[in-house]
Amino acid sequence: MSSTTVNPPDGPPSRTVAEWFNQLAAFYTRQTGNTTYTLIAQAIRTISNSVSPETILHDNACGPGIATRAVIEHLGGIEPARVEGTDNSTGMIDAFNHTISAAKWQRTKATLMDSLDLQFPDNTFTTSITSFSTTNVQDPPKMFREVHRTLRPDGLAIVAQWKRFTVADMIHKAQRLIRSDAVLMRVPKEEYMQDGFIHEKMKEAGFRETKQMTFNTLVTGEELEGLRTFMLGDFTREARQGWSDEEQAKWPAAIDSAIKDEVSKDGGVVMEAWVVTGQK
Repeated sequence: MSSTTVNPPDGPPSRTVAEWFNQLAAFYTRQTGNTTYTLIAQAIRTISNSVSPETILHDNACGPGIATRAVIEHLGGIEPARVEGTDNSTGMIDAFNHTISAAKWQRTKATLMDSLDLQFPDNTFTTSITSFSTTNVQDPPKMFREVHRTLRPDGLAIVAQWKRFTVADMIHKAQRLIRSDAVLMRVPKEEYMQDGFIHEKMKEAGFRETKQMTFNTLVTGEELEGLRTFMLGDFTREARQGWSDEEQAKWPAAIDSAIKDEVSKDGGVVMEAWVVTGQK
């Protein structure tokens, strides 16, 4: 993920996306309700020929290594021939390195690196996975070009991104419950969640045989509690900017009401993702 500034009008001091993810890193899996792992694992099972023990994998904008973990578990615990995880958040790289050490992976490396300026030669990787990070980079088309450049001929890029980021829907509902005239919290680069948008951008970056798929998961139980913690935390400070103490105090109940509405419809919170693949 490439540094960009989050700075709501009249809001708190600026912070980069990397700085925010540094804070989230230790709690990422729980506070995403394990959704990113579940969805990328579904995709890898569907396109299982994209990874093998011979794969040279780039886990791009890797976070704490969710995609790498999904690949290795899909391969029955076998590491690919080489795995390079890169991210511009030191917190995420630290979390990934902790996983590498705990799992005793020998061919997996996590490095602080910007997705817009990958320090790898042309034609390095057989497979590249960018998992739920496209909207966090400053210039996604440039990222796609860097992924294309660093893939070998016939190499495969896999890009996962939210189709329906239901967390934002619930946050917006909670805002309206407290303030009917609330300025709804922004969803950055929302166009990348639209049907066909990433597909077209990957073709513009030079990918061929591009294919778009959809996947979904139902969040319940402890994973749902993780999402709730996420929505009560620092992620939503823009949603509550300028509110009185009395309004701030209503936020947990409003989030609980929004969650209850989603659960009443589907038995949990449904999260949907696009997964787009393309060959070099």
